[in-house]
Amino acid sequence: MTKDRLATDPRIGIWAGLLATAAGEIAASVSRRGRSPASGLARGMVDVSPAMLVDGGVALVGQADKPGLVVIATSANAAAAAVGAAVASRSAVLGVATSTFPHALGGLLALRHGDASTSGTAAATAAGVFVASAAIAPVKPAPRFALATVAAAGVAAVVADRRSRRGAADQLRTRAKLPKPARPLSPLTSGEVTRPRGVAPLLFEPDQFPVIDITVPEPRVDLDAWQLQVDGEVAAPFALTLPELLALPLEERDMLMICVHNPVGGDRMGCARWTGIRIADLLDRAGAPADQGWLVVEAVDGYSNVLPLAEARERAFLAVGMAGQPLPREHGSPARLLVPGRTGQDGQTKWIRRLTVTSTAPLSYWGKRGWLDGTYPVHPSARIDVPSDHDRVDAGEEVAHGYAWASPAGVDAVQVQVDDGPWLDADLGVDLGPEAWRPWSLPWHAVPGRHRLRVRCRAVSGDWQDETAAAPYPHGVRGVHTVTVHVGGSFVRPVAYRFAEEARTRLSWGLRSVAAWRNNPSQ
Repeated sequence: MTKDRLATDPRIGIWAGLLATAAGEIAASVSRRGRSPASGLARGMVDVSPAMLVDGGVALVGQADKPGLVVIATSANAAAAAVGAAVASRSAVLGVATSTFPHALGGLLALRHGDASTSGTAAATAAGVFVASAAIAPVKPAPRFALATVAAAGVAAVVADRRSRRGAADQLRTRAKLPKPARPLSPLTSGEVTRPRGVAPLLFEPDQFPVIDITVPEPRVDLDAWQLQVDGEVAAPFALTLPELLALPLEERDMLMICVHNPVGGDRMGCARWTGIRIADLLDRAGAPADQGWLVVEAVDGYSNVLPLAEARERAFLAVGMAGQPLPREHGSPARLLVPGRTGQDGQTKWIRRLTVTSTAPLSYWGKRGWLDGTYPVHPSARIDVPSDHDRVDAGEEVAHGYAWASPAGVDAVQVQVDDGPWLDADLGVDLGPEAWRPWSLPWHAVPGRHRLRVRCRAVSGDWQDETAAAPYPHGVRGVHTVTVHVGGSFVRPVAYRFAEEARTRLSWGLRSVAAWRNNPSQ
């Protein structure tokens, strides 16, 4: 292979694009708040993609949505470098421009968000551009072993960077001690906390709680410089540093958080014991109106929510701790919003920096994209954790377990149906309060054959959950969780069958989401 051909070989361009991505990540990690071009591209895709595409895409890929964005951004860098290398033989300038365009664009997009350091992000962008431009630079032939070695070094550096970030976050949480709450909840007994095998924890630890947001990776907020601004149409606007916020009388609350894209029976949800302060206390300090107006909640990454002021006063909670620990970065450190009765998209803002009271209702981040603000409540619902779908159980006495929720009213009853039989009242477990979920169990007699179990719940208000299946848009997920159980025999669910069922379910939800947008255009 000649020198010129090596310099313009698309395969070399692909390698250069991948290494440029790694270089940008490493350079971003040097700065405390630098963001890489790849992260800017990933967030930019969320910012500009049609809401229908985002909704349907999350339904299809589930928890793989953020990793998927990273893969797409990395692939775009590699593809651009490959094309740049291919066209460089005709125009070196065009080749360089094509190879470096995604990195430059990603850097500009990263700077749009308030958590990004200008110098750190610029350095990360420059590193990516420099390495990407090497795709068309005249170089001497290099053996494949050398290329593989460089690639492996880049991957190892990225992995090491991720680990160092996690370690730094752990040290940051250790340094910021969480004061004892002035109004703590009673500790739970081991009998109340212990769950049967296969059943989700009653209260999640931070590393068990699902990480759901639109920013890749999570913002690195400088806790020493961070302030919470409370302003707008108030009598006495003020700002609090983190030590000042932690010095306020804190309380504990058990609350459930549910992603708007959590399918029926899904696990994009979690219940935890949170430490924080009521938003009403902050509004009173600022001299905000009693109930007329709106509260705009802004995050450091550009995300925003809008709440009716009356609802914010009644239910909203500013969390600074989780499971007795300072709030982890991935869950919104230093402070996040929790609003019982609202899904994550509609009221659970992470990395909060500002609360603004206004008499007119602006559109939230997703409201600007076509979602209808405030129309995605947490509907009364229940799920079956054990047995899981297509499990095999022995004939005889079995016990079904699961959870039910109806925030903010609370759960009054849970019923389970076996095949087409009557609805049977389940036993309710420990009551953590109306804002949390409620465990339930039901003994049932399993006879050989294939059976169907369904579950539903009733809210304290007396309303049974809606059994009509519905997608997240335009009024929230609804439907009844159903599992198929094989009793006796030697049925073993093949791995391929499990993946096929999962794919079928996700495809069904994706199509239902797209259909909902087509049938209910945004206002």
